[in-house]
Amino acid sequence: MSSSHDFTVMGFVFLGLIMGTIFLFVEDILVRKLENFLNFKIKKNNCKAMGCYTYEGLPWILLMYVFIVLIVLFYPFIIHYHNLPVYIGILFITLYPLLVIIIRKDTFNDSSVPSAKNPVYIGSNRVSGGPGYNPMYYFLFSFAIGGASTIWGFSMLNFPNIPLNIGLSKIIFGLLAQTVILFPDKFNKILPSDTRTKKGLYYINIITIILIIILITYPT
Repeated sequence: MSSSHDFTVMGFVFLGLIMGTIFLFVEDILVRKLENFLNFKIKKNNCKAMGCYTYEGLPWILLMYVFIVLIVLFYPFIIHYHNLPVYIGILFITLYPLLVIIIRKDTFNDSSVPSAKNPVYIGSNRVSGGPGYNPMYYFLFSFAIGGASTIWGFSMLNFPNIPLNIGLSKIIFGLLAQTVILFPDKFNKILPSDTRTKKGLYYINIITIILIIILITYPT
């Protein structure tokens, strides 16, 4: 029975590799259709590196790859391990940040990148360079925070010997922290550097680490 399950799991992994490979070949076609539907540019250049996509388009590309990963993980977690809560947790640490970023396209866009034509002023200092609000960075920040709390909270729901309130508190505080880090523009009111600059991103890194430590050490 175990070997049969292992074979099926490997089959889903192989399916994911096939789907990922197919997506790479048909990406340009899908992108053109998506650009027509969304009415904004997804790709800046005809390539497949992160810098080839607009900030508005990048989360949509990530979303497609995340769907492939979710399909691959469906059988192991839902069918084999009967662990629906963990699978839901994976949804929240992957899909949730991307959906928030997509909704907040007025923040996570190419216009957030400081330039000579679009400088950022920190006091009297003029900054004309920086990462802006790169969706990839903030997806990873939120993902890491969710991995430290949200997914563990959902996992606890699968064990009847763990009090329900412990799992729910992990989920609530995890989602709250995941959401907070997706509002970097609001931190400009309290941080000494604009979060669109390299120094500002450094502060966001520190805040992410602090949130992770708090969530890991949060008493249960």
